[in-house]
Amino acid sequence: MENRATLVTCNSGSSTIQERQRRLTVLLEHLTDEGWTQSTIAEALGVDFTTVYRWSKGKTVPEAESRNFRRLAALTGGDGASLELYLTGKIPLAAYRQGKQTSQSDDTPHQILPPEKIKQQLLAQIYLLDPADIADVISNSVAFLAKRA
Repeated sequence: MENRATLVTCNSGSSTIQERQRRLTVLLEHLTDEGWTQSTIAEALGVDFTTVYRWSKGKTVPEAESRNFRRLAALTGGDGASLELYLTGKIPLAAYRQGKQTSQSDDTPHQILPPEKIKQQLLAQIYLLDPADIADVISNSVAFLAKRA
């Protein structure tokens, strides 16, 4: 019987996943630099601590269509589309965190809205949520404000 060794190489899908995990880890490190802990991130997102721990260790990334992904995007200053652009390497972290959604094909930053317009848009989005999610937004907002006080 002949022994054979098989060479296993990473395919592009695997390296893409690893890059997404690495970029998510960097994003979470920036949050901790701003004073967040894994526990406060988990609480703000409404997930278990172990979920954030796995993200921070590069073990998992939330699915782009998931509620966790959208909540993470909102917490970190973006939306699902801009977080996806960051995780895929189409925009740098600084642009993502500043709310500038530039891509390689569009090098001009989008307009940054005045606070009153942001509030109007935010309220319009909140009205689309289920009552339980609205209560969660209020609870997380109170916790955020208490932390900053």
